[in-house]
Amino acid sequence: MSPFAGWSLFKKFMVISSRGSAKVADRSPFKIHRELKSIVGDVTIELTKLGSGDFMVELKSNDQAKKLGAITTFLEIPVTVIPHKSLNNSKGVIRSRDLRCCSEEEMVEELSCVTYARRIKVRRGEDKIQTNTVVLTFYSPKPPSRIRAGYLTLDVRPYVPLPMRCYKCQRYGHGKDRCKKPAAVCVRCRKGVHVERDSSADPHCVNSRGDHAASSKTCPKFLGEQAILRYKAKNGGTFQQAPSNKASNALQGWRQKCPFCPAQGEKSPESFSGSQSPESSRN
Repeated sequence: MSPFAGWSLFKKFMVISSRGSAKVADRSPFKIHRELKSIVGDVTIELTKLGSGDFMVELKSNDQAKKLGAITTFLEIPVTVIPHKSLNNSKGVIRSRDLRCCSEEEMVEELSCVTYARRIKVRRGEDKIQTNTVVLTFYSPKPPSRIRAGYLTLDVRPYVPLPMRCYKCQRYGHGKDRCKKPAAVCVRCRKGVHVERDSSADPHCVNSRGDHAASSKTCPKFLGEQAILRYKAKNGGTFQQAPSNKASNALQGWRQKCPFCPAQGEKSPESFSGSQSPESSRN
């Protein structure tokens, strides 16, 4: 049986981009909403305006994806509609000694709905040793709970990446190549540029203002970002959608610890908007 039996595999997240000088973003929100409803036939479809001026649509069925993907104009404006580059994929982790003789290429070829496989390696001395742990990329917004690998039935754990922290300004949500701050900030004391080991100042976090370095794994801001990524890995969706789920106990715990976080029901802090991968994967 397919590991995705009962799942609706389709391009759930699509992006509408304007072609030429006329922009869909310049049209009335009411007209945009009505036009989208006339195409996909569902008023409850989520439509999000991106920073680029494009629109991301969260669809509910393969039929809707086909209808939206077939359009070439939107409100008489030439457009292109393509799947979102990352939100239609997810990652999961499997472990099995019986896969030690399988190459990454073989796993991609044999496993249903897997587009990429990466075996985890550990360093022992100067050597890199292959482990029995493999990170799989699935063509679905969230990974299955288990898969069939030949005669094996393997549990799949959601892959939770480290929160992305800028090595320039020390804030979360972007990498140093996209940082807009004119000057770097010390990871230890949040002051100007100097070698960290030469800093005689007491540690002071630029994110939570606590008495620790910005790189601390016990920082309330780090724990909050980590809780969001864990929720997203298990449930799919966008990074911005994760904080709104009140079932995330870890996230609620972080909000209670952080004196700078708004009360429940208020707008989430701006640091919630960001990426899902470590900075090293982006820079």
